[in-house]
Amino acid sequence: MSTNSVRDLAVPLRTLDPADPDVGDLASIRDLVGDARLVCLGESEHAVSEISRLTDRVTRFLVDELGFSAFVMESGFAEGLAVDDWLRGGPGDPEQLARSGITYGFGACEEKHDQLRWMRDRNAEHAGTVSFYGMDAPGSYASPLPAVRACLARLEPRSEDPDLLALADLGDMFRAPARHQTMEPDERRRLSRGIADLVERARSSEDDIAYRCALGAQCLDDHLVTGRNSRDVLMADTVRWILDREERVVVSGHNGHVQRGSTPIGTPSLGELLAPALGEDMVVIGTTRTRGSFPEPHFEGSPPRLSSISSEEIPPPPPRSLDALMDTAELPLHLVDLRRVPPERLTETTVVCAQNLTLDIDPRRAFDALVHVRHLTPSPEVLHTLRDSAAREH
Repeated sequence: MSTNSVRDLAVPLRTLDPADPDVGDLASIRDLVGDARLVCLGESEHAVSEISRLTDRVTRFLVDELGFSAFVMESGFAEGLAVDDWLRGGPGDPEQLARSGITYGFGACEEKHDQLRWMRDRNAEHAGTVSFYGMDAPGSYASPLPAVRACLARLEPRSEDPDLLALADLGDMFRAPARHQTMEPDERRRLSRGIADLVERARSSEDDIAYRCALGAQCLDDHLVTGRNSRDVLMADTVRWILDREERVVVSGHNGHVQRGSTPIGTPSLGELLAPALGEDMVVIGTTRTRGSFPEPHFEGSPPRLSSISSEEIPPPPPRSLDALMDTAELPLHLVDLRRVPPERLTETTVVCAQNLTLDIDPRRAFDALVHVRHLTPSPEVLHTLRDSAAREH
């Protein structure tokens, strides 16, 4: 049988259930990861049940079997502070905490609640060995308020702080872009100036967490004012900071962020920015799919405003996609170490699918391995939450 076949190289995965005690089918991940300090788990789509469960299962394996100590999400850094506090025994309801502490609506996902409960239970049994971090800008990349508020809570108060808090309160991700656009020019200037001052106050305070919150607010303010998108730069910088605090780290984000290459808007991805310094200390495991459906955001207006969320059917993958290639194994759930795939087998594979788009990639450089989850299902809780939020704004 030819070793060029993806089916020959595919490692079947038995289940997506993160609570299943039999992790024998994940053994190949041990060799794949080796001594790497950073493992990036990519998502072909956000807020789908199967990939959320896969991320949870692989993370538990990395924590239990390989000693990883931090789980990092594509979610607001400032909001994630409360999640980490809860994981260490702090008060609060896990579902409500996830909804407020995990941004973009991802915290509504029941699979994420299960993961957080497991992390808290493990910390109770093993003396707080798993940390949670967000790595992204605040307010679902829409409102700086969560980061401004978290930063100010750690600094000596000043008389101008209430004004800054009021200016930073732009509302949720459905309202914030329009709210910022309709502010008086002087209000926008005061907000930008206040956030810039906050960065300097936090820097001089030598409070790392306050400083990271302020940087997140500044990243978002720059986007609102200029349209520049520097999320990947911010997230890469945050991951570097986390690696200075934690020995081994798991990062969960979209394929387009964690892969080594360019984002859909042509800027260097989080993975691309981290790769030169980390080298073999970073392993990237992406995901592919070919069937099912996914949550699709819809935007309107200028600047673009998130207006609704629908469930869209996954279109057939193009023949030159990693998704089509991985599906040739004819297995519902499997892992392939791309480093073992002969180079000539990948010469015609130039894209990976995401929602209704394809992302141009160099497969062997972008990912070290892929998990193919043939069929996807949108998280019903996320769809319901975001649809309700959108409906309230119309």
